[in-house]
This record gives sequence, C-alpha cells and structure tokens, in this order.
Amino acid sequence: MPLKTLEDEAKPAPNGDDRARPGLRERRKALTAAELEAAAFRLFGERGFDAVTVDDIAAEADVSRRTFFRYFASKEDVLLADHFVQLARLREAMDARPSDEPIVTALRNALLSMSVDFEDRKEMIILRGRLMRDTPSLQARSLVHQKLWEEAMQEMVAERLGVDPVTDLRPGVVSAATLAAMRVAFTNWLMAGCDGDLIALTAEALDLLDGGLQQLHDER
Repeated sequence: MPLKTLEDEAKPAPNGDDRARPGLRERRKALTAAELEAAAFRLFGERGFDAVTVDDIAAEADVSRRTFFRYFASKEDVLLADHFVQLARLREAMDARPSDEPIVTALRNALLSMSVDFEDRKEMIILRGRLMRDTPSLQARSLVHQKLWEEAMQEMVAERLGVDPVTDLRPGVVSAATLAAMRVAFTNWLMAGCDGDLIALTAEALDLLDGGLQQLHDER
C-alpha cells in the first residue's frame, strides 16, 4: 500500500466529507509555530535576547516576517508561548484530581504531575529563566504572564471550593502563595547553577504552604 502524502490527506474524502482538512491545517500550523519557537530559542541562546530581531527568527525558520506575525505578536511572545500550554495542562491536571482532595494538596499534586516531561524541556526552561533574569525588557512581560497565571489559578481554586473569588479571600491567597513558592524554588535552583533537583525543591516549597510554615514557628 502506498504511503499517504500530505497532499493526499488534504484531498476531500470520496463521500464529500472534508473533515480531514482542518486536522491537517491545524497540524501544519502547530508545526510552523514549533519551528518558529525552536528557531527563536536557538538564536536567543547564541546571541542573547536583545540582539535577535523578528526578521532574524523568521529567516532562521525559513518563513516570512508576515508569517511570523500570524503566530506571534512579538519576539517576547515566542519566548513565553509555552506558558499558555502549561496553563492548559494545569487546568486538565486540576480537573483530574479527586473531588474530596484538600485544595492546597490538589493544587500541589496537579502542578507536580506536570513535571513528567521536565527532562525534555529542561534546557529550554534554563535558557528562558536566564534570559528573563538577565534581560530587563523581558521582566515586565513576565509579570504580565505571572498575573495571568495567578488569575487563572484563582478561578480554578474558586470553582473547586464553590465560592466567589471576589468576596472570598481563599482562592486569591492560595493562588498567589502557590506561585510565590514556585518562583522562589525556581530562582534558587537557577542561582545554584541548575544542578539540584528542581522538582524536589518545588515540592518542598509547596509543602510549606500546607502546614509547613506553622511547623517552622513550632520548631523555634
């Protein structure tokens, strides 16, 4: 049997069913976005963030400048595109947690469950972390993304608790404290040369939110 080509997949089915075409189009779009992201990270790693232009990224990915802007609004958005993917993964992980699991535990377990592909993403995470730390122009954009994460997590917590996050403090406090714990763990790991176990360090930081801070007081 001959192998199917992309052109074969794009042809309408004999019965007139054209449902295969959107699937192919989405795969092509995802591939182009991934190629742009990979090209950007290669150049950022070689030259630094500020020395790379949108035109450089487009040329590296062998696409036009116009094509770049179909996928990303700026080179900053290329660097941070993974944040939205991970946020979607967190929503799925939270939905999968048992309904009777305490909220702090559920959020902790959901976040840690996302680490299964950490080794595959480690180099990208390290490079992005260093670029964010060393590039002032990225720090403001990073704060915007952190705020988006905080608001999304607040909604997840509020939905799980069945409360209004405007009138109930718990969703906002839990989400803000969780992000702060993760940020401190990541910053410490990055400053230590990325040699330690980031997942274990993150778990330790999150455990402080679940009675750990009170334990510190009790141990004095």
